[in-house]
Formats: sequence, structure tokens, C-alpha cells
Amino acid sequence: MRRPITFGVALGMTLFLSLAPPADAQTGVDMRWEVLSKSERAIIDRLAAQFYEESLRYAQSSQIEAHTSELYVHATPAERARFREQRRSSWNEMNESQRHALRGVKRPTFRNLTESQKAPFRRYAIDQLDAAGAIDESAMAAALRNDI
Repeated sequence: MRRPITFGVALGMTLFLSLAPPADAQTGVDMRWEVLSKSERAIIDRLAAQFYEESLRYAQSSQIEAHTSELYVHATPAERARFREQRRSSWNEMNESQRHALRGVKRPTFRNLTESQKAPFRRYAIDQLDAAGAIDESAMAAALRNDI
């Protein structure tokens, strides 16, 4: 009688522990993102933005964006100043047509997320490119080897 119970508990614990996210997912750091060039990051951000803005349900993206304001409210004064400076520089980099396109937007946009909020979408975009064979594994391995 004890043997099946012990086996069941051991199997359950093994399954439960195997569902834990990898260590890099817990910290939010994806080393693949860190080694990409500026142009490669722009491509990944476009794919991530497309997924966030077009594939997520409105309720999901709205909830994520609402969390951005919560992060701002609970931030320290220095973090708030850094957040405002990032938004200000982003605004200044836009041309007039890009600024006009942001006015009256009804759906949340990827650009409004914090870097930590963008990380899972970037990870998803990199995974999609990798699955499609668009990422040179040897070049990525070499870049990671140089970075570590």
C-alpha cells in the first residue's frame, strides 16, 4: 500500500518541479537579446510589437499596459525620473506623423511597455525566428561565448 503512494508522490513532485521556468526566465534576462546588434534588436522589437499589438486580446494587452502605470506609481523618485526621461527621449526621436499616430490610440502599444515587460515578447520573437531557422546558431553561439 505504501509503495503506490510513495511512487505517486515522487512522480507528482517530479512533474511539479519540472514545470518551473528556467533560471533566465525568472530573472528576465535573455542572453540572446543581449548579444544582438542594434539592427537585429529593431527586427526583434518589430516582431514582438506585432505579436503584442495584433495577436493578444485587447483585455490582455490592456491589463499589461495598466500594470505600467502601477509600476510608475510605486517607483522611487529616481526611477520615475528615469522613466520620464526615457519617454521624453522616445517622443523627441519621433517625427510629427509618428506623434500624430499616437494621439487617440484605442489599443495599447508595445512602445509603452517597460523593458522588463517587453522581455517575454522579445523572447517569443527570438524563439519564433529560431524555430523558422532564421537565426544562425553558430553565430549566436560565438556571440554568447564572447559575452560570457
